Amino acid sequence: MKYRLLAGFMVLLMITGCETEIDVVAPAKPSAVVYCVLDQDSPVQYLRLSRSYLSDDAQIPPNEPDSLLFSHATRVAIEEVISGEVTNRVFFTPVSVDKDSGFFPRQQHWAYRADFRVKPETDYRLIVYIEESDQIIYSTCYSVGDFEIMNPLFPEVRYIHMLPDHNLSFYWTKSLNAAIYQLGFVMHYLEIKEDQSLEKELLVPLKSIFYLQTTENMFSFPVNSTNFYSYLAEALTADPSVLRKCLTVDAVIISGGEELGYYMRIQEGGQTFNLMDYTNIKNGIGVFSSKVIRKVSGFKLTEQSVDSLAYGHITRQLNFVDRTGTRSGG
Repeated sequence: MKYRLLAGFMVLLMITGCETEIDVVAPAKPSAVVYCVLDQDSPVQYLRLSRSYLSDDAQIPPNEPDSLLFSHATRVAIEEVISGEVTNRVFFTPVSVDKDSGFFPRQQHWAYRADFRVKPETDYRLIVYIEESDQIIYSTCYSVGDFEIMNPLFPEVRYIHMLPDHNLSFYWTKSLNAAIYQLGFVMHYLEIKEDQSLEKELLVPLKSIFYLQTTENMFSFPVNSTNFYSYLAEALTADPSVLRKCLTVDAVIISGGEELGYYMRIQEGGQTFNLMDYTNIKNGIGVFSSKVIRKVSGFKLTEQSVDSLAYGHITRQLNFVDRTGTRSGG
């Protein structure tokens, strides 16, 4: 019988030390896997705590799904630290959450929740105490600073032009301590089938931009309209019985802390076996960081862009209506 240690979704084989004899069936200690990205725009914060597990012959999922979990006796706290003094301490409580679709050991799992607001440009300390092993896992991060979207603005009078001859550019100010910015749109649209209509929204990611070391105070990024339409074609199902109507789009920028930037840079680089190389969790694996979201809501597309969405070769099969609210030729 052989055992393999799996952390998250990847398999890592690590042999350390200089012993000449290795017991290949000796039990390995599980490692704590911690993910917590403080959301400065939310009054509620979440933390994901799991652990590596032993699996017979690398069987996935393991025979005992609970082997991914630590005991509810685990204590998780966040401390706000100003000038070296703890000014606030909040404890997380475990809650049951439903998972998204995918390959998981079981449908429900735990997350840890705490109700508090995260301050910008503030030191935070994460402490996890696992009672069953008398182990302390901890980390620190400095929350990102606020920033502003400088363009696009004024949706009351401005329309978004989504055509190759006049691509929109995002402009925004620097978020202190940020190392990654994620840009995108949230498109609000109607789906109409027979006599029923349902309003929906879709997040359209545009680009993740890394500024790990920079002295710039203003950033810009031009939108590629072809990528915008291509993402819609991939994300939405073509159904001849459904008509769609674009209502508005929101411009969104998310700034993430240095810890999140370094971790995601490794992921985007496609270095599959290095995904766990970066961690800022002491006595464990994972990421403790922060983010802030800025959004300008309510832009309408220009009439030419609406027609391109309806009849362009990339999105024609999605059945969006044109500027007149109908479709020419069915």
